[in-house]
Amino acid sequence: MDIGKLGMFANLKEKMDWLTQRQEVIAQNIANSDTPHYRANDLKEFDPKNIGRDRQFILAMQATTPGHSQGLHKPQNFKDEEVRKNYEVAPGKNAVILEEQMVKMNENQVDYQTMTRLYAKQKSMFITALGR
Repeated sequence: MDIGKLGMFANLKEKMDWLTQRQEVIAQNIANSDTPHYRANDLKEFDPKNIGRDRQFILAMQATTPGHSQGLHKPQNFKDEEVRKNYEVAPGKNAVILEEQMVKMNENQVDYQTMTRLYAKQKSMFITALGR
């Protein structure tokens, strides 16, 4: 039995996937903090009501020869949004505010740690319920 398909575990995994993708976007914003005309991006807000609506897997790679495995991946349903509330703009027209990105990174890290702890707690409760 795959516990990742159970309701609570699936919800936690979906939130952790969102947090992982958000970390990538924040890191990209920080990496481009000196790039002229770069605007900071962020993911759309996580909506728990939409969890599980795209659980089907689709083909991810194209086989170049018949012997290659095509593999599967989960579609990414969290799209980047350009941040519109830029109050500071550098002389090079860069609108990345490093302090704001660091705060977002810290919030993201705390949320991810919380989800990890909840996942571990749910797993231990599940094992206790099974009597092991």
